[in-house]
Amino acid sequence: MKLDVSAWKPFVLSDIFCIYNGKGITKEEIENNPGEMYAIQSGAENNGCIGKIDKSYCMEMKYTLVEIPCLTVARTGTAGYVCFQPFGCVVGDSAKILLLKNEKQRKTNIYLFLRTILMAIKYKYDFGRKVTEQLYLSEVIMLPALDEKTPDYNYMNQFINSLHHKRVTTKNSNSKKIMMDFNKWKEFNLHRILNSEMGNGIDAVQTTNDNPKYNYVSRNSNGNGVVAFVDEIDGEVPFPAGSMSLALGGSFLGSCFVQNKPFYTAQNVAVLREKVPLSIYTKLFIATLIRNECKTKYQAFGRELNSHFRKDFTLKLPVLHDEHGKLIIDESYDYSDQGYIPDWQWMENYIKALPYSDKI
Repeated sequence: MKLDVSAWKPFVLSDIFCIYNGKGITKEEIENNPGEMYAIQSGAENNGCIGKIDKSYCMEMKYTLVEIPCLTVARTGTAGYVCFQPFGCVVGDSAKILLLKNEKQRKTNIYLFLRTILMAIKYKYDFGRKVTEQLYLSEVIMLPALDEKTPDYNYMNQFINSLHHKRVTTKNSNSKKIMMDFNKWKEFNLHRILNSEMGNGIDAVQTTNDNPKYNYVSRNSNGNGVVAFVDEIDGEVPFPAGSMSLALGGSFLGSCFVQNKPFYTAQNVAVLREKVPLSIYTKLFIATLIRNECKTKYQAFGRELNSHFRKDFTLKLPVLHDEHGKLIIDESYDYSDQGYIPDWQWMENYIKALPYSDKI
């Protein structure tokens, strides 16, 4: 089923949803009062579930709960992250319940469709901008519609029913593996192998999406870091497709992606651009190494990348050798003070040899 958004109309969330604020619920309470009701707090993992708790205890404590399918939205932490709860749930103080006002449409497919739409506005919320009832219900989303005031819930249901999947296959086999000899790899400063610069630093509240033109990349580990599709912003120059984005701080510090479309960036996001033409495969190799280095050497809200990525951030790479196995030295010393030259082609070949790389 083809998704045609051209006739979709704007709806204010307060016209579609009721919102219920959570309260309480600690892991200690769950341990002391085990049960069958899913306890939800903020968090993107495990649907936000932190355990199962006794229903009667929750009712005694007057916690916020429903026993029918619903959506939950994180208030803090992963603020704005929306999950579908097929069996109902009880929400703690870092989450809220969203229930459709139209009781007849409280169905799995409808909630799944709306959850996807709501996730598109998650980028507006973060540690400094929490989800409040007033703020969230004032959000406007685009939906298929029968008229100006009536969402087309039947279309939503049919669209979800039309979705199907096919097993992903690859022509590459494990026999094509390329062996790594890390002992021959050499250390490079990131800013010596790639042009490293700060991104646009655009706050989410400065963006609009009336006539979107560019991707908006933030500190996120999902969706290639792209959290929105936004309008052109006067005075801001988008970065070209093929550039790499790098999250400098926050929970997703070190998330590094190759962007396939022109883009703006949010606060605390760097952009890495090639000094010589590099293939998508080589960039993916480097992005993987960057993420790995960040996991071991840097820390969110502590030792973040801001003061390091253009100064002393290093990573080891395979280097060029001649046919006799002797190091090839670059007399211009472009990439390192020792004259080592990254073996871009080896990196490309390695990624190409991996299963499913033929799908890139």
